[in-house]
Amino acid sequence: MRILVLCTGNIGRSPLAEVMLRKALASGLGVEDAELADRGFVVTSAGIAAPEGHPASRRSIAVAAGRGLDLSNHSATQLTALAVAAADRIYCMDGGQLAAVKAIDPAAASKTGLIAGEGIEIPDPHYQDDEFFWRVAQQVEAAALSRAAELLEQVS
Repeated sequence: MRILVLCTGNIGRSPLAEVMLRKALASGLGVEDAELADRGFVVTSAGIAAPEGHPASRRSIAVAAGRGLDLSNHSATQLTALAVAAADRIYCMDGGQLAAVKAIDPAAASKTGLIAGEGIEIPDPHYQDDEFFWRVAQQVEAAALSRAAELLEQVS
């Protein structure tokens, strides 16, 4: 199962969700992150307006590190039609990303949704203070854990 997580710039929310979702899936399967592909899960992230090649934000790196996750080698990736077509599930942070996916491929609507659940958007913390960022990071983590549980239930 190929899972794509989207946000705007692919430097904050989606990289965090990517590594958090990987960790939750690996934990649920009782394997290491590196073994996820062998167990049928590939998790990636992208942005609808990604500054191609930029690293994750310093705050995302810090949040990830605080949870034993590594974003130091993350490189922002722009959403493409190929990525949309290749994904089995696409999880977005907000309605803007949902609209972008549907603009690329209207048929992808059936495999695309908000990571936090129907009607629940996770706001962009990029230009906000650290306290706001930490709250958003908690929302991302809760959403990733919830989606991982759903995905693991579907394959068991």
